[in-house]
Amino acid sequence: MPILELETPEAIYRNDMVRGCHFMIDCACKGRDREYSGSHYKNSETGLEEMTGKYLPLRANKHEHTFYLNEFLFVFCLDEQRGKPLVIVCNDCCREFSFTQESYSDLKNRMIGEYNRKLEEQFTERTEDD
Repeated sequence: MPILELETPEAIYRNDMVRGCHFMIDCACKGRDREYSGSHYKNSETGLEEMTGKYLPLRANKHEHTFYLNEFLFVFCLDEQRGKPLVIVCNDCCREFSFTQESYSDLKNRMIGEYNRKLEEQFTERTEDD
């Protein structure tokens, strides 16, 4: 699976399954001058900001996404919340993205469903051309 993607009115959510499983959020505000200023945690009391703030992605520019983090580290952050939602806030427009383990699992399942739908659509188009 290459990149899972789901577009909603609030954001485009991506999960890059090829390059080390990274979870990304691109806020619908599209940042300032088409560059994102990142995000911060609204309710983290466990030092997540400090821990994830040091994370340097190998293949993405920090201005390309509102939020970008290795998926395993993101799931660890959700675990650290101990059942409370983790709220990620866009630094450009203050939109909040709230996640629990359950809501993230649901989002990922929706991304997989969208990926499968697009594959099926491509397959149908190819068979119609034959």
